This record gives sequence, C-alpha cells and structure tokens, in this order.
Amino acid sequence: MIKAVANTAHHGGHMLPRSHKGTFPQRYSQRFPQPIPQASPQVLRPVLCAALALAVLAGCSTVSEPVRPQATPLPDVERPVTTPGATARERIVEIATQEWRRWGSQTVRLGRDDSACVTFSPLPAPQVVATSATADTGAPAHGSADSDADADTDGAGCVSFPDGTGMEATPLGCQMAQRYWGIVGEAPSCGQVTRPSWAWSAVFISWVLRKAGLDDRQFLTGQSHSMYVVDARDGILPRPAFHIEPVPALPRPGDIICAPRGRDKYIDDIAEIGFGTTPMHCDIVVSVDPAARLVKAIGGNVQQSVSMDEIELGDSGKLDGVTNSHLPWLLIMRNDLQ
Repeated sequence: MIKAVANTAHHGGHMLPRSHKGTFPQRYSQRFPQPIPQASPQVLRPVLCAALALAVLAGCSTVSEPVRPQATPLPDVERPVTTPGATARERIVEIATQEWRRWGSQTVRLGRDDSACVTFSPLPAPQVVATSATADTGAPAHGSADSDADADTDGAGCVSFPDGTGMEATPLGCQMAQRYWGIVGEAPSCGQVTRPSWAWSAVFISWVLRKAGLDDRQFLTGQSHSMYVVDARDGILPRPAFHIEPVPALPRPGDIICAPRGRDKYIDDIAEIGFGTTPMHCDIVVSVDPAARLVKAIGGNVQQSVSMDEIELGDSGKLDGVTNSHLPWLLIMRNDLQ
C-alpha cells in the first residue's frame, strides 16, 4: 500500500545506508497454535502423498485445511472474464489490468530522479489536503503492518493525492475497494477505506490472485503483503505459485515485485521480513520492456487508487533497490505458473 509519496532516503545524489539487521522474525510455530510445516515443498510432498494414499485406502474423503489460518471470504459472485484458454499467469495480468481500467487508468511515474508523480488521473489533483475529521476510523480486526504512511516530500510540481482524496474517496472507489476487503472477510465502511489503518494494497493482490483461480495450495490471502511474502520465502505451501528472488533482477509479467516501507524501508535482507509485521508494498507486473528499461506494474492503494506504476530501471537494466528511493525494491515473487 502506498498512502503518500516519499523521498526522504536520498541525500546528495546517494542512497543512505540501509539499516542494520533487526531481530529475526518469529517462525510460524511461534505465531500460530497449530503446527505449521517448516520444510520446503519438496520435503513435504512425499508426506502429503502418503497421507492422501492412506485416505484413499480407508475409503474416506477429507477436507484439506490451509497451512495457516484463512479468513472466510464474504459472499462474492463476481467472475472476471478473461481470454479463453488463458493461463493462470495470463489471467493474473488480465484481471489486474481490468481493475486498473475500472478505476480510471491512473498512472504513476517512478523515475530515475527519485520522483513518484501521478502522470495521469481521472480526477484533478486536490487543492486542499484533506483533514482527518472522520470519526469512523476503526482498524481491521487483525490489523496490517502496511498501514504505515510515508511522507510526501517529492516537491513542487509533482502531482499526488493525500489520504482521504483520490478515487478511493469517491462512491465508486469505495465500492470497489470494499470488494477487495471481502476476500479476507472484512467489510469496512467508506470512511474506513480512506484511512491508513485500512490500507487495501495487500487485499487487492489477494483478490486478483483468487479471481485468477489460485487456491489455498498455491497462494494464501492476507491483509499484509509480508504474509504471503513470508509464505513464499519459507516454502510452506504444497503447490506454491511463487518463489522469492532477490533484486537486482528483471521481472516478468505475472510476477509480483515488493519493497519494504515505513519503519523498515531500508532493510536489505529478505530473512528480516516478519510475518504480518514488516510494512511493505507489492505490485503485479503487467509489462516489461528491457530495451526501454521500463517495467509497468499495477498495485492497489497507490496514490489512493488502483494505479499503474511505470518504473524506470537503472543502468543495469534490472529492478533494484537504489534507482528510486521512493520504492527501494527488495524482492521479486517469481511466478512459477504457466
């Protein structure tokens, strides 16, 4: 989730040093009462197969439980229409693009000059920064680390939408954001949708991947990006759709790119990411142009809308953590689907 634009990490043309490593995040067994597998999918697969064989021999059927708790989604009959015969990877890209267009095709440029400016929006830039007078600010039941906001310091001439403004503050934007929250069983009011404590960037990605057909064996939903990043990092799923790759690297359409933010903006070790505790933002990659050194990625709650980030790559031609200090990219969730 990106609630505001930041440029506080650049001084004299150089990135500030990343922070020293903090306390290693809790393991799954410390966070959940039920046993959570710590082995990789390769180790778990023979065990799962053996269990399945025993169930078949016993002539009974069992309901598979997800490897970590999942909220019950609210009723949702929406079925996005994608190209017949599209692969799961292609469906992810198509659905993310459809949602971006439904929100008005807002575009944000993440330049090599450390800028993060709205270059197109269906709405005019607000003249007055909205106040926080709304009383309806209750946080979601389980909270989200992604609610931390970065400061807006991109300077004059860089269009941005402060909290409480932009498409999410319109009746249509509220309705669309509420759909995403439903995937994790939450029903925020329109007043809550505009609040940092109800950051909806992670539930946007969760909604898109569920609508693309990914099940509990491939991807688990979450209110915070760090939840499914840690899932992929620790290899807890039996048929994971993603694995983690550090940057610098060049993403592909259907990959998910992630950056830490807020208090942990400059961590440099993927092992430091805590489950549900490290504030992050992630986007779905929809287009890559290596010749132009440009990556296009769609994310929720970017400048208070579903926006397309046009990310200018550095001299290496790869996504890295230093070219733009607004989003110091840390990792790619590589899509292992067709």
